[in-house]
Amino acid sequence: MNPWLDRFAEGLDLDGGLTRDEAAGVLDLAGVTARGAGARQFAPLAAYLAGRAAATRDPAERVELLRRAAEVAGGLGAADEPLGID
Repeated sequence: MNPWLDRFAEGLDLDGGLTRDEAAGVLDLAGVTARGAGARQFAPLAAYLAGRAAATRDPAERVELLRRAAEVAGGLGAADEPLGID
């Protein structure tokens, strides 16, 4: 999808990088999370958790999981508590 991201994936010993659909799903999840939680620090952490959940899925299931993750994040509303690790 992108040479830098491909090299990053290689550096992590991942077979293959991101598809365009996966990249769009992660970015959508991050945006929804940052706006919905009311703190942008939640966005990379939510993306990481979604990545952990997607790790064992096939490519089509990963895209669907990212879509569902954005729906879940969008429905949670604002974070009641700060992270406490800033």
